[in-house]
Amino acid sequence: MSAMAASVRGIVTPLIAEHVPHERELLEYLQPLDDDGITRLFTRPDSDELLGFGVAEVASLITPVVWLVVNEFVTRGAGVAADGFFARIRARFSRTPARDAGVAADLVPLTSEQQKAVYQRVYGEACLRGLEEAAAKQLGEAVVARLAMGPSGQ
Repeated sequence: MSAMAASVRGIVTPLIAEHVPHERELLEYLQPLDDDGITRLFTRPDSDELLGFGVAEVASLITPVVWLVVNEFVTRGAGVAADGFFARIRARFSRTPARDAGVAADLVPLTSEQQKAVYQRVYGEACLRGLEEAAAKQLGEAVVARLAMGPSGQ
């Protein structure tokens, strides 16, 4: 595996462009911000002013879910236990993270358990947000496949 660090934006942007193209404008709008700034926007309860729309609208979008799932693996690595990982992702929608979310790390291979957990999380959240089941399945599979490729797949 390459020593090159992966960026959240570099992983998420093509996934959203291919699987949720109607949300590309959100990432384009956030283009001036760095990865850390975008992560803060998706995790802060007071982000409505900065985004120009409210938390309810953000909660219906799929991009923040994909961003936060990928961010967790990019910043913490795949060694994070799946159950604690998802508890932190869910909690991020309601509070400010206590750590620097912009530090890129080398991606490490996902365990089978982590692959299943990532897939279930992305698939489930995408379905809840109105993505058709087949599209949600493809998105979940694509996120897992992209994380499994490591930084060289960027």
